[in-house]
Amino acid sequence: MKRRAIVVTACVAGAALFVTGGILVSTGRGGGETKADITTQTVSTGTARVEKGDLVGTTTKPGTVQRIGGSLIPAGPRGTLTEVPRIGTVIKPGDVVYRVDNVPVSYLAGVLPQWRPFIDGMSDGPDIKQLEDNLRAWGYLDEVATEHFDWHARVAIEKWQKTTEQPITGSISAGTIVFGMGDQVVSERKLEPGAPVEPGAELLVTTGTEMVVVVDLPVGSPLARVGGKVKVDLPGSPQAKGTISSLGDPVTPEDGGESTVPVTVKLADPGKARELDQVSVSVVFVSETRKNVLSVPVSALAARAGSGFLVEVEGKAGVSTKVPVDVGLFAGDRVEITVGRLQAGQRVVVPA
Repeated sequence: MKRRAIVVTACVAGAALFVTGGILVSTGRGGGETKADITTQTVSTGTARVEKGDLVGTTTKPGTVQRIGGSLIPAGPRGTLTEVPRIGTVIKPGDVVYRVDNVPVSYLAGVLPQWRPFIDGMSDGPDIKQLEDNLRAWGYLDEVATEHFDWHARVAIEKWQKTTEQPITGSISAGTIVFGMGDQVVSERKLEPGAPVEPGAELLVTTGTEMVVVVDLPVGSPLARVGGKVKVDLPGSPQAKGTISSLGDPVTPEDGGESTVPVTVKLADPGKARELDQVSVSVVFVSETRKNVLSVPVSALAARAGSGFLVEVEGKAGVSTKVPVDVGLFAGDRVEITVGRLQAGQRVVVPA
């Protein structure tokens, strides 16, 4: 370990002080000697390597943990709403979502809405295969799911209706099933039991069960890139990895402030955020990368007269040399050296 000696002087009025060759000299205006108080402060230093490699610059933004977006579930049949799930209820494929006139409306997995009844003689279509995928997953359909409604589909529907205590018809009327993506959590009830409902009336609002992180970034920000990698500082957990999965529509504040776009980050391990709904977190974005560059610790930099920086390079027999450098990307505790007589493997002086 190396130690630097810093000399601090306090002189009496009328005395001129200067340092030469490491010796403090004091002269008075009248030629006589003048006393000066001298304080020596020793600063411990060490050394660190000059490295060559990739540097990654980061930008940290505030975000919020929340459930992934769900959907608005409309009413299907006309009648009186007789049953609706409580807020916080998790709805899974196969569950009854609500009842109208005590007739159940069931939830099935799929991206397509039900726009027609499932009956004999209907034309082929992807909605049929979507229905049959569910019936096969539940064990009611033995055949491979197809886009054709046939005898196998009708029998599978009858089996499902019998198990769920519905009238056994072998067909499904329009509005009596709801398709959705994965498990859903009821977040809002638009109508309460006893209310009259019409087809298409807003009934339930849901969210997904998976936790994501949402960050508002300025419109046009280079950080808002689908597929971009981030790290999230979660309370009580090690830093979690994530990927930008989607960008929302731009939002402009009513006061005319800066427009932002909501960025959704999907966590590599969503379970780490299971109990953190609506918790504020810090999200670390990769903002810039430098490939195969020289870098030193930021603490090795010293100001250079005029502009730029100096680093003190350790030489042979403990003799060091101050080398002028220009810097580029700051990345954590290291900084890129763009100009300067440095080589990888050299050692520079840093505070211990």
